[in-house]
Amino acid sequence: MTARIGILTDDSAPELTDDGRAIVTRLERRGFSVEPIVWTDDAVDWDEYDAIVFRSCWDYHTAPERFQSLLAALEGADTVVYNPVSVIEWNVHKSYLFELEAAGVQTVPTVLLEPGDDRTLESVLRDRGWEDAVVKPAIGASSTGVWRTSLEAISRGEQRLEAERSDDVLVQPFLPAIRDGERSIVFVRGEYSHAWNDVPQADEFSAFDETDLSYEPDDSVREAAAATLETACELVGVGSEELAYARVDYLERNGEFVLMELELIEPYLGLDRTENGIERFVEGVTTLLDQSSRL
Repeated sequence: MTARIGILTDDSAPELTDDGRAIVTRLERRGFSVEPIVWTDDAVDWDEYDAIVFRSCWDYHTAPERFQSLLAALEGADTVVYNPVSVIEWNVHKSYLFELEAAGVQTVPTVLLEPGDDRTLESVLRDRGWEDAVVKPAIGASSTGVWRTSLEAISRGEQRLEAERSDDVLVQPFLPAIRDGERSIVFVRGEYSHAWNDVPQADEFSAFDETDLSYEPDDSVREAAAATLETACELVGVGSEELAYARVDYLERNGEFVLMELELIEPYLGLDRTENGIERFVEGVTTLLDQSSRL
């Protein structure tokens, strides 16, 4: 019987992205029946699918409760999910950074402000000794809702923070190393695939001017990124080989790896930016499907 695979996307790409369609083509060549599914479609019967692969559901952070309902439905369905639901649940809220830090991963210093927290932005910056800071949603994707503030402009910062205090937010120091670029390493089933460096615009920190595809991390950085992924998997209770994909975003500060974010839900993977990237991804998914007792 032909295995039926659903690939999750959102309304912005209901027929999947270019690399998503390339993935479908290659999986179909291997004998699978594959179709895109907009994750907010309430009419979907998840039990009809042998496997579900999260890919381009980039707007999940705009409807977190609905997304949690999706995860609950998938958890109860007779289907396998990649990445596993437990991994996605852990990765939704950026408080996972605190768990990784406690486990020994070098992360960007972070303060969590929850609704009802009476600390001001100024008190956080002065307590931590930060002149400049970045504020971001605790549940967010890409650079949506990310902004920069400073003690010098604290009044405007306080006003903006007050308008956003209904949700959890993170406050982090602005690290000048971001001017050299935010680097990303992609792993497929726990194995290094490829990397790139997003270089920000001259007067920005979250808008990128160019992407350096020639960037290649040295062995120590690869090892640090791989160790970060292994630590996360240990915290969740899965093996890194159980993940169809992972993207580790980081800075290099004074020659050291500093984790920015660990992307395990719906990251852009740049599969078309590297030779055989799509093939490696499809091979990884196929291996997972072959190993699944569901298929």
